[in-house]
Amino acid sequence: MRNSMKVSGLILIIVMCLSTLGLSAEEFNRGLGFTAGTISGIGATYRHYFDDQGVQFTLGLLSNADNVPKFPADYYGDFLTKNGWDVDGWLSFMYLKTLRESEFTKFYYFVGASYEIDYTKKYTQEYAAGGQVGSPVKKIRNDNSYYFGPGIGLDFQLSKYISLIVELPLSISSKMKIITYIPQGGIIVKF
Repeated sequence: MRNSMKVSGLILIIVMCLSTLGLSAEEFNRGLGFTAGTISGIGATYRHYFDDQGVQFTLGLLSNADNVPKFPADYYGDFLTKNGWDVDGWLSFMYLKTLRESEFTKFYYFVGASYEIDYTKKYTQEYAAGGQVGSPVKKIRNDNSYYFGPGIGLDFQLSKYISLIVELPLSISSKMKIITYIPQGGIIVKF
């Protein structure tokens, strides 16, 4: 996991350096950062504005490398369940349209969609009379889902290069549930 984080960080730095080539000092219409939300997704974010419109892409991936969890030799219950290998990820896209803009704030609406990957191997060990019975039984849980919908947002410019993003989406999930009470946010480094 540490190696994948080092590689991701190196790729992020290279993309930032290559993206700033040829920019004048006053062009800060692009940014990289981190967002968290149902429509924005959870992960590394790239945001680009074209005049009063913009796009945002987010990609995030987390993994737990435990293939088969260890169970205690004695347990006083019928069953004990533990998670094995676990992968969580996000891929999202948002279209942004600026409604009002001041020197330090941008108010906009957006429409977007995200896809959440939730893959888990679950292991259950049966116990009888305090000891293990047989070997653990593996079940795979694949609970992927998607979200889409509109929303409004504010982009607060904290400094010349850093913005704080606060958004309120009207999310509709793949289970056709409407989720309105979960705000999303992020921090973007502009270049």
